[in-house]
Amino acid sequence: MRTILLLLLSLFLSCLSVAHANSLSAKNKTLKNGAHFEPTKCWFDLTSLPSGFKGLSWASGLKVRRIECGYLFTRKEQGKSYFRLPIVIIRNSLWKNSKNPVLNIPGGPGSSSWLNQKDISEFWLPYINKADWQHDIVLFDARGTGLSKPALHCDHFFEDSVALLGKNFQPEEEAKSYYNLAKKCYQKLASKPDKLAALKQLGTPKSADDLADLASLLGVEAWHLFGTSYGTRLALEVERRHPDKVASLILDSVYPQEIDGDETLPDLYLDSLERIINACSSDSQCSKHYSQLDKKLHEILRRLQQKPITLMLKDGNKLVKYVLTPSRLFSILFDAGYSIESIVVVPNAIHSLHAGDTEPLRFLAQISLELMRDKDFSNPVFMEVECNENEIKNQKTHVENIIKKYKNYPILKRWQLAFFSEDVCNPWGSKEVDSHFHHPVYSDKPTLIFAGVFDNVTPSKWGKQLAKHLTKSEYHEFKASGHGVLFDVDCAQKIVRRFLNPEKNYPKNCQSKDRILWESPDIK
Repeated sequence: MRTILLLLLSLFLSCLSVAHANSLSAKNKTLKNGAHFEPTKCWFDLTSLPSGFKGLSWASGLKVRRIECGYLFTRKEQGKSYFRLPIVIIRNSLWKNSKNPVLNIPGGPGSSSWLNQKDISEFWLPYINKADWQHDIVLFDARGTGLSKPALHCDHFFEDSVALLGKNFQPEEEAKSYYNLAKKCYQKLASKPDKLAALKQLGTPKSADDLADLASLLGVEAWHLFGTSYGTRLALEVERRHPDKVASLILDSVYPQEIDGDETLPDLYLDSLERIINACSSDSQCSKHYSQLDKKLHEILRRLQQKPITLMLKDGNKLVKYVLTPSRLFSILFDAGYSIESIVVVPNAIHSLHAGDTEPLRFLAQISLELMRDKDFSNPVFMEVECNENEIKNQKTHVENIIKKYKNYPILKRWQLAFFSEDVCNPWGSKEVDSHFHHPVYSDKPTLIFAGVFDNVTPSKWGKQLAKHLTKSEYHEFKASGHGVLFDVDCAQKIVRRFLNPEKNYPKNCQSKDRILWESPDIK
């Protein structure tokens, strides 16, 4: 009898828990501007719990989480909502909702938040458990990206790009080929009226409005905005346009409004590699194994100009040809700066290639190819947003900077000038952003700023500059990190946990590697 009573009590509590969880779920709601949230059954299934919890919960060890899904229909413009954005809410508690959830803002522009079954179960849930930030986490795909509708992609963009890599082009030929590829992408989208209309509804200000609308629709008091790379620019724009919707800012690998992406590219390409070479030369062990890297790099570039090398890389189950020209070598070494796992291979790759061994370089080339083949990334979103929000202010000065910057790299100077003359932004229309967009964002909101010393695309100096405009900011720089510190450094995750939960008196400092280990992984 006692056993039966216990079972009945357990069943009653389970039913009560499910009912309470349902009462806390986000509800169907519409704002006056036409923005609308519609709850839906999740498009993934991550539960092994009883059927009453199915679609609501996920178990990992002893941690049980509620998971909710829905769609944000963006505010109506010209009488219609142009986009439906997928929303995933990963609750921290079974019994209550966070008043100030963490909203993850992906980078790019054009990156998705990885909201498919595999990435939710194998990346997001383990990451959230490990980070233990003790707040609800909200994930979304921005306009045109990932699982949003309409998704803006150009069919065969990756395949066409890979085909170009299999050809031995001079810089001018390569620049023209990529211009034609970008033009073809635009023309295909423009041939479909619904896609063209959606393309013209992109931009950082519009996405900032989406995130403010989402807060109102979900009953959120204010967000803790967590942005990475371009996501930091979008987070700052939310703070500028809708400060009442922002509780704090967590900015990783900063791309602030006052930085013009087009103008900075020539400097970034060279500076990122020189940081790695200089760091190796200053390290006794690295310089011992990989001496005179700068001299060896120049010799490699001279050889490749005379006779390119052909590498065979894996593309799924097939092999593809990659013709290694001087400019492509530089692109591979630049892409290595995204992650510390590839950064540490760069000295070995230069040293070995100089000696005739291509394996370390092939390892990095494979990583570069994988970055290119991200099928969730929207190239049209990237082109439309970046081309319409960045503009080289003085073209003569820009050319003079390229000539000066690359005076010791004649073949790379030719490559940079060729890509400048074949402006891939031309097909993507005129600039739409107003003149105030590139003004710095000022704020007194509590802010964390993270930077990696070896970051190739958002150098640490940008984070330092931004900190001057944010009066309540903490700046944290990590010596053994590249782009995206919070997905790489445990110490940084602990700093965020302390920042989000000040009442719990977590330690202010944590131990992190302060010296890069120049070790190459097993290269096969």
